[in-house]
This record gives sequence, C-alpha cells and structure tokens, in this order.
Amino acid sequence: MKIIEDFHTHTKFSHGIGSIEDNVQVALRKGLKTIAITDHGPCYKGYGINIGDFLQIKEEIKYLQEKYEGRINILLGIEANIIDSSGNIDIDYSVLKDIDILLVGFHFDIVYGNYLKEIRSNMRRNTTLKSKIDKELYLEIKEVNTNSMIESIKKYDIDIITHIGDKFPVDVMSVGEVAKDRNTFIEINNFHRFPTGKQIKELAEIKELKFAIGSDAHRPIDVGNFKIAIRKLRESLINEDRILNKII
Repeated sequence: MKIIEDFHTHTKFSHGIGSIEDNVQVALRKGLKTIAITDHGPCYKGYGINIGDFLQIKEEIKYLQEKYEGRINILLGIEANIIDSSGNIDIDYSVLKDIDILLVGFHFDIVYGNYLKEIRSNMRRNTTLKSKIDKELYLEIKEVNTNSMIESIKKYDIDIITHIGDKFPVDVMSVGEVAKDRNTFIEINNFHRFPTGKQIKELAEIKELKFAIGSDAHRPIDVGNFKIAIRKLRESLINEDRILNKII
C-alpha cells in the first residue's frame, strides 16, 4: 500500500521546523502527488500562525504551485482550532474563502475565555484523566467537547476533523454521524494516538462516513510518513474506497 497524498503538514509558520518548500521537496522525493500545507490557527498559543503572515503563505504556495506544476499539487490549508462551546473557530471567513482545504480540531493552550479553561488546565496535568477527575466532571467535559465539535461541523465547510479524541474526550460516534451528513472526513492521524484503530473500526460502522489520512508532519522528513496510520487502517478493516487519499 502506497499513499500518495498528504493532507496534514506543518511548517515553521506555526509548529513545524521546515519551510513550505522543504515539505514540498520531501513530498516529491517520496513520490507524493498532493501535499496540503495546514499550519495551526492563530489561537494556538505559542504555536499558531501570525495571521498577518497568511498573505505571505498564500503567495509562497502560489509561487511553488507554478514552480512545481505538473509534478505535485500543493494545497493551501489551515488546521483551525475550535475556540468555544458554540463551535466557532479561530479563522475568519476572509481567510477561509482563500484556502483549498480546512482542517479543524481541538488543541491545548487555546484562548478559550471561559470555555472550561480551568477544567482543561486540570485535564492537561492529569495523564490518567478518568481516575483522577470526578466521573461526573469527565462526562460534562466530554459532552461540551462533543457538542462544540458538532456545532463546528454544522457551521463551517470542514473538510477534515483532526485527531478526534486526542486529549479532548468526545463521543466519536455522535460526531461521526454529523460528519457523515456534512461530508466531513474523519482523520486517521499518523502522529497522534487517537483515533485508535478500534475507534476507527467503530466509526466505520457509520455507513457513508469517509476518512482521510494525514502525517501531521512537523518536520519535513515526516511528510508522507503514514506507517502508524496504515497500521490503524489495517486494524480497522476499512475499505480503501472510503479513504480520501489516493492509494496505489
């Protein structure tokens, strides 16, 4: 199995260490036909893009699209952050109209305001959440996360939900049902543990729900690295025709 499209990569404009062209060149060496540049939205404290750099990112990708025309498809994207319980994200429509692909997920250190900020801080300090935080509180957090993600899917034309369930508990099946109706893909992430192969298998029970594979590369060398994602894919027994990426 060879996956020739990577829909989730980062650069030095956010949490990555390489340039956009570094990512593109690695993608070419690995035989990829599509790469998406999807740096973090600006509300990811310390890691998100400076929204003032968006025009530079856009212009650089346009230049590279022309430079490598016919060799690889380069997509301008964003991995936006859900920032409140209403499902709003940290990317304005003036930016959304110019991008090719929209990824959305939860991340720590977001400017949440009163969006369970203290509770989320406690979550981060506790690696074994269920045993260290009251079960009722855990269920409350899960419900709020689920509802906010569902609202986000309903509100925006989201292409891919990233690493669902990672550090932020959600009812993945409820989210999956709405994602199916909105033609939003659930990511099989190579970098994060979640969703697991077991969770993906459960999600696959939702007929017509589709999936996308992303390296979530933060270093150029990891662009096109799908080793863990492929393991999850095989564990889940999903047919390749339910995957967004081209596979040869």
